[in-house]
Amino acid sequence: MTTNAISTLNVEESPFEGIEKVQGTEEILSSNSDYIVDESKIAGGSAEWLFFPKKESEVVTIINKMSQEKIPITLSGGRTGIVGSAVPFGGAVISTDKMTDVLGLGYDESVGKYFVRIQPGITLKDLEDFIRYKEFTDDHNLNLDDNIVQKFKQDSDNYLFPVDPTEMTASVGGSIAANASGARSFKYGAMRPWVRHLRVVLASGEVIDLTRGECKAENGVFVFKKSGRDVEVKIPTYEMPKAKNAAGFFAAPDMDLVDLFIGNEGIIGMITEVDLWIIKKPMGLPNVMFFTAEDDSLLFVEKLRDDPDLNVEYMEFFDENSFELLKSKQKTSPALANLATIPSDAKTAIFFEIPYSEDTLEDIIVKLDEIAMDCNSSIDSCWSAFDEVEKESFKAMRHAVPETVNAIIAKRKNEYPGIHKLGTDMSVAHQHFREMMKLYHDKMLEHGLEYVMWGHIGDSHVHLNILPRNMDELSLGKKLYKIFAEKAVEFGGSVSAEHGIGKIKIEYLLIMYGEEGVNQMRAVKQALDPQAIFNRGNMFTL
Repeated sequence: MTTNAISTLNVEESPFEGIEKVQGTEEILSSNSDYIVDESKIAGGSAEWLFFPKKESEVVTIINKMSQEKIPITLSGGRTGIVGSAVPFGGAVISTDKMTDVLGLGYDESVGKYFVRIQPGITLKDLEDFIRYKEFTDDHNLNLDDNIVQKFKQDSDNYLFPVDPTEMTASVGGSIAANASGARSFKYGAMRPWVRHLRVVLASGEVIDLTRGECKAENGVFVFKKSGRDVEVKIPTYEMPKAKNAAGFFAAPDMDLVDLFIGNEGIIGMITEVDLWIIKKPMGLPNVMFFTAEDDSLLFVEKLRDDPDLNVEYMEFFDENSFELLKSKQKTSPALANLATIPSDAKTAIFFEIPYSEDTLEDIIVKLDEIAMDCNSSIDSCWSAFDEVEKESFKAMRHAVPETVNAIIAKRKNEYPGIHKLGTDMSVAHQHFREMMKLYHDKMLEHGLEYVMWGHIGDSHVHLNILPRNMDELSLGKKLYKIFAEKAVEFGGSVSAEHGIGKIKIEYLLIMYGEEGVNQMRAVKQALDPQAIFNRGNMFTL
């Protein structure tokens, strides 16, 4: 029976002395400096404690001890985030690097799907390989009355976890905390719908064991039945954007409690165990279609999106400036040798993948050619990857653009150490996407700024990367970024569609939800973490 209340569990602690740890600010700085930075490159990180727990009971011990001593805790996964969520400014760091076990495989008869049970520190890449090569043993069987592992291994189909945040060294726990997504979110969504079950350690050291569907809000309230008292948590009342979103707490009047712990950036609890749904891997045909005008590529995306028969896996956009960067790398990167065959008049490209079978391939090609011709292109201006070598070539092209941008900024840092790129992460409702693209181009050209655009166009979500050449341009770019954020919200979108808020984008969360909405998030934090132990400085100030 569904209820809005959940009882917390008291887990026996492990001895503190036996937990792997490093103590001392200087020792951590000299021997473990990777744990005080992340891909945001925020400077000034430091910590007095660094812990490497291997199991939940050790996590409980650490949280209880740090809480007693009023030492704040920063939760650290793969540290692949670019908004500073994992950067500590004092206190303790709990790393999930040693919590990488696959705990089991199960099958849910009610929905007819397999799920994997894992610790939070496993990377998406390692999880992908474990599933692909079916490395489960009989000890992994979670269905006691049926040997699901053997059935799974005998199944001739391949399986996968479909969420693809691009950076596959990201940890599962961090990806859940950020509600990460990526290119395939167009078809499969972000992490949220793929989470079946969680175990979470609260700031009190108590644990909740939560399966989706067991606990749903009533009258906008959850009740945590803790040792000695009940704690009410009121769901924020702001309206969530319909566009792709990874900014702020998820909120809906009758929401599932599981969803409160997805996308909260680790500020109300630490995940120690998770079940993720997996699906059969479709046979997909990756393609790159080239266009001589950006408007044609946008029309192509709209037509693909509106065609349910094609069932597109993802759609990625690259602008004219991306091509120029790729061409600059062509001579020094063998993986980009095939760039010479790009049509000379190509201005933009759409990367996309379509599931197919041998019976449907010919019909798909005919339909694609019809759509392309409607968009002033043709199947002759399309590359298709039928083997692994070609697929890797496509990946190399997609990854070379952001890598080249980062190299340009790194070089400019030699002259201006404080300089950095400004990468937007904004989504909008589909009907406003063309307006948003026009705004990006117009503002960049008006101010003469160098820029590159690419991203998840299927979700009306592209990344405008501003490349400042000096500190004045950096300052100007920040002002324009705020204008873009305000317009994204006006267009029914999000200020952060996939990267989260972290410590860098706090002002944009205020633009999106207003002071009242952010105060409602603060109230959730206060109810579950009254000492503000977890991830101080993420999402909002206290």
